[in-house]
Amino acid sequence: MKDYEKLSKEHFNKQAPVYDETNTMYYSKEGKISCQDIFDYLKNRSFEKLLDVGCGTGYLIDMLSKEISAEYYGLDLSTEMLKVANGKNINQATFIEGTSNQLPFDDNTFDVVTCSQSFHHYPYQEKAMKEAYRVLKDGGIYILSDTGIGGIGGFIDNHILFKLMKSGDCHTQNRKGIAKMMKDAGFHVINSRQLSGFVYTVTAEKSNSEQKESSNGYAAKSDNINTRDRQSNNEQLKLSDVQETALIPLAVRANETKGKKARICDEKAVEIIETLGIDTKNLDKLVTHECVVARTILFDQTVKKLLDKYPDAVCINIGCGLDNRFERVDNGGIDWYNVDLPDSIAVRKKVYRETEREHMLVGNVLDTDWMEAIPKDRVTIVVAEGLFMYFSKEEIKTILNNLTDTFDKGFLVVELMLQKMMKEKMHDTVKNTSAKFGWGTDSGKDLLPLDSRLELISEKSFSSQMKKSTLKSKILGTMIGNLNNRLTLYKWK
Repeated sequence: MKDYEKLSKEHFNKQAPVYDETNTMYYSKEGKISCQDIFDYLKNRSFEKLLDVGCGTGYLIDMLSKEISAEYYGLDLSTEMLKVANGKNINQATFIEGTSNQLPFDDNTFDVVTCSQSFHHYPYQEKAMKEAYRVLKDGGIYILSDTGIGGIGGFIDNHILFKLMKSGDCHTQNRKGIAKMMKDAGFHVINSRQLSGFVYTVTAEKSNSEQKESSNGYAAKSDNINTRDRQSNNEQLKLSDVQETALIPLAVRANETKGKKARICDEKAVEIIETLGIDTKNLDKLVTHECVVARTILFDQTVKKLLDKYPDAVCINIGCGLDNRFERVDNGGIDWYNVDLPDSIAVRKKVYRETEREHMLVGNVLDTDWMEAIPKDRVTIVVAEGLFMYFSKEEIKTILNNLTDTFDKGFLVVELMLQKMMKEKMHDTVKNTSAKFGWGTDSGKDLLPLDSRLELISEKSFSSQMKKSTLKSKILGTMIGNLNNRLTLYKWK
């Protein structure tokens, strides 16, 4: 037996009796955070077969089996861990001893493969990734949640800390590294999220056999247009097609995704920017970059919290541009509608594809015709990011009245700008475009007189999120303070 296998097996055999206990320092923190995140992602989805690689005591399988009826398989190197797992008598669960780089299953067997807090113990990580790809069915989902950092911290973890712990041959990766490995193995990365501390989850999809990776290195999603159509669309996309203001957040999300310690992940933004060959220098200035990153995180967090309460909600992204929020917040049960003007939707259709639950609608937000296609029997969540500041007070009143008159119960997640900041020259990137601002607000309460059904829930400056981020972002967030734009949440019923 190889040294790493011997060390890992000895380490986890000793851990097995107390592995699930809340006072176990390691697993009670990182492990349970990862399992809960995977559980939350899968709880509203249906699948027939799931494999948990590095299953340990079967903690994740036990959680999922109580919510979703399916065939569950757990694989682990530790004999003692598997004894604990088998002792739980989990319904429709089979536990097998084995290694991640040689999965004892046929090709195209599973709908879902999960891996929680064990990947850093795999010495043959590329092989393990390819094995996960092999045993997944076309369109299957691979969810990997782990702990890791890059740079000097990762070096210390891999070459010093884990050697002292004698817990196996460990190789931690950050989520950007994991996403790259997934792409190299043939996967299409559909979600990447930082959880708590250094814990992250990356979710990917196995491309259909007829939808393999395109020439630019990005795999097309299953149940969407084929690769040939997609390549053709990308070739047709021209810089002149894209509205100037839509390029700013797109450039920021792309550059942040490519950064060493990315706080958000938007591979589609990277693809579009590279397809267009855009020089992002004038689009991605320091202040704008940090504000857009903070805005993206705040909007994603707010929408996710709402979806936790209303998992089957109808979500409407008005003035969507080239935003890719659906993939970052999708819980498996929502219906999502991206709404924008004809020219914007025409561009969007060149680089995005409609699916069973994600749709594109041509519509002017000042009209109501487009609303006819949207279900009205569920809670509605309306997202308006980077939109309201371009409208007059009267136009915003029209938008609000149309929403509350059409949808019985809903939430509005909207970005608002201070009146004193409504000068294009004060914004380091907008000043380079032809965009013109409209009406600003000093408080979220300013919208309440425009629609009697609106109730203000919360208001949060982007600076508050910036102060939680990098040193550079903290300094800027402190300097900008309450002059920054805000995420404001309303509800109506």
